[in-house]
Amino acid sequence: MAITAQMELASANLEFEKAAELRDIVTDIKSKL
Repeated sequence: MAITAQMELASANLEFEKAAELRDIVTDIKSKL
């Protein structure tokens, strides 16, 4: 696998994790309201 492809994959993975984390935080906040 090309290094650029690996970097793109890692970047996409990081974005996905961040999005999932944000979703969890939002869900948590909404449940407390």
